[in-house]
Amino acid sequence: MANEAAEPFEPGDLKSRRYLGRALFGSRTPPRPPAPQRTPADVAAVLDDTDLADPTEDLLRFVLGDVVAFARYWEEPEVSDRLIATTPLRNSLRRVAAHILADHTTAWWGDDVDRSDQACVQWPDIPGFEQVGKPPAVLLSWREEQDSMEVRALRERRADPTAEWSGEWWSRPPEKLLRSVPHFSDQAPAVLYLVEDGFGWETAHSRRLWIPGAPRICEIHTAQDWAGLCRRFPLEVTGEKRHDWYCTTGRAGRWVIPDWHAVARQYDGVHLGVAGYLSAAGRAIDIDIDAETASVIAGWNPGETWWLTAGPGLGTKLTHWQLEESLHWRQVESCAQDEYPPAG
Repeated sequence: MANEAAEPFEPGDLKSRRYLGRALFGSRTPPRPPAPQRTPADVAAVLDDTDLADPTEDLLRFVLGDVVAFARYWEEPEVSDRLIATTPLRNSLRRVAAHILADHTTAWWGDDVDRSDQACVQWPDIPGFEQVGKPPAVLLSWREEQDSMEVRALRERRADPTAEWSGEWWSRPPEKLLRSVPHFSDQAPAVLYLVEDGFGWETAHSRRLWIPGAPRICEIHTAQDWAGLCRRFPLEVTGEKRHDWYCTTGRAGRWVIPDWHAVARQYDGVHLGVAGYLSAAGRAIDIDIDAETASVIAGWNPGETWWLTAGPGLGTKLTHWQLEESLHWRQVESCAQDEYPPAG
């Protein structure tokens, strides 16, 4: 039913290809009477009559993990996304959201960063805690690179946001900084389950992160929090982002992200809570600098903190993780070392 209700939201070229294929090659199944056209209201009615499962930590991390894994900031929303965005489905899904948020297992979704419970994860083949640099140098290099990329994009790319260009679509801090997440109750770091744009990794390493003193943390729990950060530390990225972010939001105009080099003068870290991620990531967020300016939270993992200064330190114990057939991550004695980048 959901697929039928979503069909009107398919892009025209997808429908054309599907119908052309049927005309040229025929159908592999016998013809059947046309099904009645389902509507978003039909799907919403079924959802309203569905008993909801009791939330558990294990169930929620798999469901939330799917939401995070299917985040896309460089292409148009899928037809299922368009279906869910309709008024009947949005109204029905409020019941689901209220059911989830009423459970104690989601209480941490709106919490500030827990400085006593943070871990850094190293994935195979990509920079991680083994290759972090000194924050001042990393941030200065990033800022200079952003300026160069923006000048080049404005010079070489068409201003039409519908033109077929793609670039650096994320708005997170630079990769060679430490980033950390809390643990689930089984001590698995949250990012093992909640990772955007992953590559199907089956092994990982982690270390505890020790955070001395009382670091200055910028907390992002709402779209307004992100807008305030962009308003205080704006860095224009219209040339670099406009084509990707137009695809994902449908908005044309001026785009900014936080200038992380400048943010580091005021904050030691930036934490995006799970609630902030779910309510704001992937949306065009008005910045209120003027009517033309907006931003997108893109490329972050929910519950993640990026560290902009050199205060936190990595623990000495290295914990190895392996993905099982059940899709649970389990601690193991060791895992392949040759896949991991050498320490920087």
